[in-house]
Amino acid sequence: MTSLLAALALQTAANPAAPAATPDCSLSNADLEANRALTFEEFDQYRSTLRSTAWNLSMAGCHAASAEADQDYLIHGPILTDRQYVVVRWHMALSLARAGREAEAIPLAAASIAPVEPSEDQFDWNTYVRGVWGFLTKRQEVLEASLTTLKAAPGGRNAINARALGRLSKCFDRPYAEAVEAGTCAVE
Repeated sequence: MTSLLAALALQTAANPAAPAATPDCSLSNADLEANRALTFEEFDQYRSTLRSTAWNLSMAGCHAASAEADQDYLIHGPILTDRQYVVVRWHMALSLARAGREAEAIPLAAASIAPVEPSEDQFDWNTYVRGVWGFLTKRQEVLEASLTTLKAAPGGRNAINARALGRLSKCFDRPYAEAVEAGTCAVE
């Protein structure tokens, strides 16, 4: 998620005044088959030039197609590690939420809680997941508790995710896609 937010910010900063071209959101059987041959890093972590990967579809604004690609990859792609399954489910949840399908995103978000893995920067994945889940389920107390925890946590990734939760908190009554995209929802 951190990489997705950074890539979106760079994409916007690179050409903020450019007219938005209509992206190709089609997803053929051949696209799905090509995705299935990719490693997790190629499929989910922006390391492929294929237009049809979930990552690249999401970056193009094709959120429903991205979720479809994620689902197919989970069913037909390579066997992943537990952590990789969590990440693909998480990205599918975010794509569904951005596509306006928040109710479908909720159980996937809940299924994205992961065993705690120590990291050098004390990255707090589960608190972020709970915060987004709180937004999607309209449990503001869960979102606010997660936001408070991440604001106090060390590390750059926690700071990025605290800002993301801050957007959701600021625009709590809006749909997820608006809260993550609208300039009026931005926080420092």
